[in-house]
Amino acid sequence: MSRRIPKPGDIYKHFKGKKYKILHIAVSTETGEDVVVFETLQGEHQVYVSLLESFLSPLDTGKYPHTDQKYRFELCRNQTDEHSLKKLRHGNTTELILEFLDLDDNESRAEFLQKHQTQIDSRFLTAAAESLEFTERAETLEERYAALLRFLKTKMKYEGGRLR
Repeated sequence: MSRRIPKPGDIYKHFKGKKYKILHIAVSTETGEDVVVFETLQGEHQVYVSLLESFLSPLDTGKYPHTDQKYRFELCRNQTDEHSLKKLRHGNTTELILEFLDLDDNESRAEFLQKHQTQIDSRFLTAAAESLEFTERAETLEERYAALLRFLKTKMKYEGGRLR
C-alpha cells in the first residue's frame, strides 16, 4: 500500500461527494486488521468504521465511470494544513480574542489576561479594550496590558467582585 495512512483530524472526501473527518486508526478485535474510524462532517456527525485497505483502495472506474476521483476516499486537507490556513486567515491571536470575548465576568477576564500574558499582542489588547468599552491611553504593550488589567480589577471592586 503506497498511499499515506490517514491521521486523526484529516478530512477526506468520498467519491460520492461527502466529506469525513478521521477520528482514529484502530485495530479490529475480530481480524486484527487496521480500521479507519471516521465521522461525517454534515448532519448528525455519524461515526463509521472501514478497513484501512478498503478505505485507501482505488475506485472501480468500470462501475463508477463518471467520477473525478481515483480512490474511494481522497485527502482534502490534513490537520497541519488546516492549522496553517487558520493562522494565515486569522492571525495568531484570533483564538485568544474569541476566548476572551466568550468570558462572562470580569474576574474570569482578569485571570485570562494573567494566564495568557506572554501571548497577548497589540491586536488582542485593542479588541479586548473595545469589547469592554475601555479607552486606551498608554503607548507601550506593557503599559496597555497593565492599564487593561487595572481597569478590570477596578470594575470587579466596584461591581461586587473581589480582587485577587
